[in-house]
Amino acid sequence: MESRIWLDVTTTLNWNRPAVGIIRAESECALYLISTNFAHIRFCRFDLQSKQYLEVDPIDVQRALDKIRQGRIPDDPPAPPSSPTPAVPSAEQRIKHTVFRVINSMPKKLRERVHRFATKRSVAFYAAMRSYHEFRLAIREFISPLSFSAPVPIETEQSKSNQQPKSPFISGDIYISLGLDWDDKDYEYLFSEKKRINFKVLLFCYDLIPVKYPHLFFADVASRFAHYFADLAWCADKVLCISECTRRDLTELLKELGGPVPPMSVIKLGCNIPQFNNQKPTPEILEIAEKRFILFVSTIERRKNHEVLYRAYTRLVDNGIKNLPSLVFVGMPGWGVDELLSDLQLDVRTKPYIRILNHVSDLDLQYLYQHAIFTVFPSLYEGWGIPVAESLANGKFCLTSNTASMPEVGEDFVEYIDPWDLPSWVERLKWYFNHPEEVLLKEQRIRSEYRPTPWNETAFLVLKHAQELRAVSSLASEGKSVLVLS
Repeated sequence: MESRIWLDVTTTLNWNRPAVGIIRAESECALYLISTNFAHIRFCRFDLQSKQYLEVDPIDVQRALDKIRQGRIPDDPPAPPSSPTPAVPSAEQRIKHTVFRVINSMPKKLRERVHRFATKRSVAFYAAMRSYHEFRLAIREFISPLSFSAPVPIETEQSKSNQQPKSPFISGDIYISLGLDWDDKDYEYLFSEKKRINFKVLLFCYDLIPVKYPHLFFADVASRFAHYFADLAWCADKVLCISECTRRDLTELLKELGGPVPPMSVIKLGCNIPQFNNQKPTPEILEIAEKRFILFVSTIERRKNHEVLYRAYTRLVDNGIKNLPSLVFVGMPGWGVDELLSDLQLDVRTKPYIRILNHVSDLDLQYLYQHAIFTVFPSLYEGWGIPVAESLANGKFCLTSNTASMPEVGEDFVEYIDPWDLPSWVERLKWYFNHPEEVLLKEQRIRSEYRPTPWNETAFLVLKHAQELRAVSSLASEGKSVLVLS
């Protein structure tokens, strides 16, 4: 049988909001592969409970893509074929769900502290539960040993094969994953399947921020993600990085961990937002666009540094600046921003100016980009920085931070500011508010010189790297020597 290329769409199928970042990358690549209509292209998902890969019908993939693009929550999604029976939750899982249900019912400020306390002690909790179960089994065996005297069946090769879950992969196949693998996948299982079946694995690396800046996240994420990246290195025949910055970071980490360093290539993420003909934005978006505003597209979390823009606006108001443009945040609240959100709600100085939107559809997002004065992106660290590229793709100037990969994205079309330098953000915002003609000049240059990367080009490159692995695998199976040029 001819080898196939498999795209894992687990993250896309699990997503129920408009596309952001990683979800957009996976979904756009899935859309491109559907459009190619190549016979050797397949889709799969991973069931974390039963640890099985299952083939997914392209019709179901297209349906999920349509829902994401329209910004709607999926209703009655069809069950994938051959879906395993859900496993009965273990005692540990039931207790965990109960604990987190109680935590989530607490007030926000208390909830964060309690969640951090519980997360740091999760290893000890599971160890205690396992010890408790072993103790119960030991007591039962001591009291009634005959209940444990059932004959143990002899395990034959046939029984072993019957126990092994059927995999859709065959030798020589190529497996691609671009999604939220640390949440949706099990790399140890993927590694064992790869060795058992002999297929190739192409994985993505977006950034190493949880390892480099763990203080910007909750609980102890550094060790967890260091383990994740080590597993990625063992699993992958090749890793695609979204920037030179990310490739540099990953190479340094793997050398530090002493693990293998697989071949790596860099590909740019796309920045075009789907077009919607003969459709109008929602009334809320039309109302916002009637007045002057600047735009910040990002999940609201500590790393994205919304704080510096809030502080800048308080300074501008305190300095007597009148008729400020609105500052529109497009993104859902994340972790560790309860105090910021409280300030935004209660601060009478900035409340008339700052607006928060979430669950924004692609249609509404496109309209906001097109009608903003300019965009801002003060993030502390990024693997790429899609909002900067999206801003430029829409012909809009951007004030962005000067860290990590941002210079790769913005080149010389944007202005860079130290993300920690509040006075500079205040000064440059004020200057551009007072010099709209300079913003227009920058827009003219962007529209005439900037070359946006379409998502189908990103997807084409992903497929190209997969086909190269497929060709290498085919030649190797025929016993021919292979020369790989990096």
